[in-house]
Amino acid sequence: MKKYILTIVLAAAVLTASVAQEKTAPRTEFTVELSTSSLEIKAGETKELTLTLNRSKQYSKSKATLGLSSGLPEGVTVTFEPTEGVLDNSIVKVAVAEHAKAGSYMIILNSTMQHKSKGATLKLVVTGGAGEAVSKN
Repeated sequence: MKKYILTIVLAAAVLTASVAQEKTAPRTEFTVELSTSSLEIKAGETKELTLTLNRSKQYSKSKATLGLSSGLPEGVTVTFEPTEGVLDNSIVKVAVAEHAKAGSYMIILNSTMQHKSKGATLKLVVTGGAGEAVSKN
C-alpha cells in the first residue's frame, strides 16, 4: 500500500513539474523574452540570440515592430530577422566592430504593438576591443 501511495505522489510531482515549465501567454498585453540575458562578444565578431514575444489573446494577431529603447555603443550594431509582422520569434544579430571599445553595456531590445512598447534588457560584454590591454607572451 505504501508503494502504491508513493508511486501516486511521485507521478503527481512529475506532472506538476512538467506543467510548471510550460510557457503560458500573459493575461493582458504581451511580454518580450530573450534566449539569454547576457552575451560576451569579442571585437570583430557577431553572435545571435532569439527574441520571443509572448502574447495575450488580445495581441495574438497584432503586428509587432522590433527595435531598441536604448542607444548602442560605438561599433555595435543590432539587427532583427524579421523586424516586423505578426511574429512570435525573431533572430537578433549583435555585431561588434574591431574598433569597438571593450566594456560592459546594457541594451534594451523592444517590441511595439498597438501603440504599447515592452522590452527586455541584454547585458553585452565586449572583449578584446579598443581600450583593452593586449597581453604579450
